[in-house]
Amino acid sequence: MDRKLLTDFRHPYFQGMAAIGLMLTITGGCQLAARNHNVQGVASYQSGQISQAINEFQQALVQNPQDAEAYYNLGASYYALGKQSNNQQWIQQAEQLYRQSIALNERQVAPHRGLAALLVETGRQRQAFDLLNTWQRRNPNMSDPLVEIARLHQEHGDINRAGDYLADALRIDSNNPRVLKAMGYVREQQGQYALALENYTRSYQQDSRQGDLADQIARLQTQVRMAGANQPLNQLQTPRF
Repeated sequence: MDRKLLTDFRHPYFQGMAAIGLMLTITGGCQLAARNHNVQGVASYQSGQISQAINEFQQALVQNPQDAEAYYNLGASYYALGKQSNNQQWIQQAEQLYRQSIALNERQVAPHRGLAALLVETGRQRQAFDLLNTWQRRNPNMSDPLVEIARLHQEHGDINRAGDYLADALRIDSNNPRVLKAMGYVREQQGQYALALENYTRSYQQDSRQGDLADQIARLQTQVRMAGANQPLNQLQTPRF
């Protein structure tokens, strides 16, 4: 079933993995009507008609007041408008909507990511870390909170700490394409090109819809071959975690 959430992805190692959202379970007329409004709202948002998107998401909530997806989509729309017009009231409303979405389903990735981004962009970095760390503690068997914590550490210049969190995520889910792609990006930034190539390749094998990753793999293969002309490939690799 399609996943129809707006996204807050901006960082390179998340690109191509943006279709992360809720899997809707259609059990009755109200849920179906809410889903249709969500679908129409996403289409309006993507065409630049944010006000129309907001109306659709509000209608989704009329049909189903417990629709966590609609709360997230509505929050993302208000956040976009707030940033465009520097309207702090809309940004505050977006924060409240993100929190409502999380309260209805705390395992969701997108509203945690959206709220963390909002907190960072409004100068509350510590609160962003607290949010994601709390999410991770409550869901110790999920890899997604660790990926989001890693992203924050990378954006704050601590690439090694980001790698540590991603290593933990891979211990939970060693074949998760999103985690593997994130780890590939971190290893590439560390100059560990052979290991980055391995991570990217495994990610692509798990999800071949990542067209941008195919180009990245080809580029890294060239780099590794060029480096291997001067030293054996196994000397370029670092121990696996």
